[in-house]
Amino acid sequence: IDPDAIDALLHRANLRMLQADLNAAKADLERCAGRVDPDSSDVQSYRGELLFTQNEFAEAKQYFEKAIKMEPKNPTPYVNAALAVLNTPPPPGRQMDMAQEAIGLLEKAIEVDPQFQAAYLQLCQLKLGMATDLATAREVVDLYDKGLSYCRTKEEMKDMVGMKILTQAQVDGATTLKMETFNP
Repeated sequence: IDPDAIDALLHRANLRMLQADLNAAKADLERCAGRVDPDSSDVQSYRGELLFTQNEFAEAKQYFEKAIKMEPKNPTPYVNAALAVLNTPPPPGRQMDMAQEAIGLLEKAIEVDPQFQAAYLQLCQLKLGMATDLATAREVVDLYDKGLSYCRTKEEMKDMVGMKILTQAQVDGATTLKMETFNP
């Protein structure tokens, strides 16, 4: 394998990010940046991920947005942008706006790839966290069911079923307790 090949550098940068060797990961990304197709979203996504690991969420989101513009049919940058939004400390009074922005990004990821489980898991968790009534919480259970119908692997199904069971237990508990509001 050519150590200067773009794919090798991108994979090595990702490995270095996972190992928390952020300076080396950044160096690999910089080596890629000048040699890739300017319409490729990979380097933009990896740059965003690198900034995300450094808690630079607003800057990371900008790179994810570039990746989305370059490759709008790739669901991953939508999910990453949503996570960047959710991790950015909201200005006063903007928390719900930011949550709605994240929901829109996650829904777009599902629209782009209805089988993209990461989008379902994040969307369900976000919507459950925002649920104030049992009807909304039950909609989250239905969303898990929709995601389950698109699972491609046993691992995806296991993750989705586990989260659905936890959500269903919360809904059942609130129903048993005759709660009028839902705050998991």
